[in-house]
Amino acid sequence: MSDMLNIGTSGLFASKQALETTGHNLSNANTEGYSRQTVNQVTNPPLIRKGIVQGTGVKVASITRSHDPFIEKRLNANISRFNTFDERNMQLEQVENIFNEIDNDGLDKLLGRFYNSFRELANQPENETIRSIVRDNAGLVVQDFHRISETLEKITENINRKIETTITDVNSCSDAISVLNTKIKELEASGGETGDLRDERDRHIRNLSEYFAVNYYEDEGGKMTISAQNVGTLVSAGVPQHLTGGFTSGDGTHLDVGRYEIFYKERSAANFITNRFIGGKLGALVNLRDGLLKHTRTSIDNLAYDFSKTVNAVHRRGFVNRDVKLDETGSPKLADANGPTTGLNFFGEIDTRANAASTIAISDEVLKDLSNIATALTPNAPGDNRVAIAISKLQHEKILDNGQTTLEEKYLQTIGNIGLETGKAKLDTEQSEGLLAMTKSLREKTAGVSIDEEAANMLKYQHAYEASAKLMSTASKMFDTVIGIMR
Repeated sequence: MSDMLNIGTSGLFASKQALETTGHNLSNANTEGYSRQTVNQVTNPPLIRKGIVQGTGVKVASITRSHDPFIEKRLNANISRFNTFDERNMQLEQVENIFNEIDNDGLDKLLGRFYNSFRELANQPENETIRSIVRDNAGLVVQDFHRISETLEKITENINRKIETTITDVNSCSDAISVLNTKIKELEASGGETGDLRDERDRHIRNLSEYFAVNYYEDEGGKMTISAQNVGTLVSAGVPQHLTGGFTSGDGTHLDVGRYEIFYKERSAANFITNRFIGGKLGALVNLRDGLLKHTRTSIDNLAYDFSKTVNAVHRRGFVNRDVKLDETGSPKLADANGPTTGLNFFGEIDTRANAASTIAISDEVLKDLSNIATALTPNAPGDNRVAIAISKLQHEKILDNGQTTLEEKYLQTIGNIGLETGKAKLDTEQSEGLLAMTKSLREKTAGVSIDEEAANMLKYQHAYEASAKLMSTASKMFDTVIGIMR
């Protein structure tokens, strides 16, 4: 009878543990990343009495979580892939909006107006109103160059700030994983259950996968070693490797905009690892900042530089629209009381291509006096319009890429490339989102909680609990009967 009590007690405790685990599963049915847990019951070692093998009940061997490492790795890879394209798409849409000429007049239209105003001025070289229109249109072109340059700079600054914030999040995940590594090892060494801790660690690994491609493996002690693909180790057992960063003085092209560079905190700050990250939000941000965004800024700067230089080169050949005195030899004087009479720049002189889009401006001479807009190739020739015609023709002259491309074509190539990259990023985002959803669904089937299944288990374990309790009650009554007989 004591054996019956022990058997009933073992069944009671095993069913109680199974009910607790079932309740834990049900309460976490909507917890993202939770893995269903299962109580593994085995029979107690049997006894041999008088040549008969007798059972001794049941015991809980372990509580395991439903987990497929292969699916988990696929999920992390797809998380990284989706965040790569999603972040790139989001940033590219901001860049694309800079050049959106559907709702407003973009640079291409403003350049066209500028050249057309010189065509009108060629028809009426003495018309002060048209001269004012020429200057005003030039001012609009300058303003749009400034707008594009400033907006691209702001996008770059925002990317730098996002990279800086990302490093903080990555270090937090590394710290959490290192702490969990230690806890898991200690608990499993003492026979404790670590399913929830392992789920939490997996969630942190998935968080890291949002920022870059992650490699990891688990040693025999249950500790994870985490590394950023193509970069290096972030967590080794219970020791995190922290990242840090700082702004550099520039990249030689845009010295006014520092680049945020990443390096290991415990290593030399000169060993940048910024461009080594693959995939994820961080990889996308760095790739876009140092790739297409940098190329776009350089293209716009080159466009502003070449535009101002070509216009100035033609404009300097002309003479001002006022009486120009002649010297003793009959040659026109190069200056009078109002200033130079020829050799005037229409736009302010730009020394370098770097930051040309942000520094381009109308020359002071043109700003203060409309007569300084040159239209004539010779002095004191009211009907001479050769300079104005020559400037207007610059619109269609192939002056870039060794005589292969016009200014307009170069600009359209730049924004066309952005449009193509944005469209590709949108398509890639949609495709990767579908793959991610499919992998999440696959993981849910493998490790997720089925409420119907757990409810059925709850009834099963409840009946088993009641049956074990009934067995204990029966054994107790039999024991009382025997005691009564002995009395």
